[in-house]
Amino acid sequence: MSEKMSVERAAGILDPRHRERYESLAAVEDACSMGRDALLLRIPRSPYPDGDKSILSCPNCGSGEYLHNQDEAENTFCGQCGQAILWED
Repeated sequence: MSEKMSVERAAGILDPRHRERYESLAAVEDACSMGRDALLLRIPRSPYPDGDKSILSCPNCGSGEYLHNQDEAENTFCGQCGQAILWED
């Protein structure tokens, strides 16, 4: 990606009703990349042990702080990066 595109701009470019001429496909490629990254966060992934088997970390950002809420219940998403978490039963 060249310069950082805003989320709003990327969403506009990806809107099927959006009509705009581009000098190159760079803006469309950047918007597609941002959309892909956002979609990948929605695919649940299992947390992994971070050294100590009792401490789990997010598979995307590596944070272990935000996988549980204040009551120690398992969160559906990482509070740090938004990665969907797949908790094994």
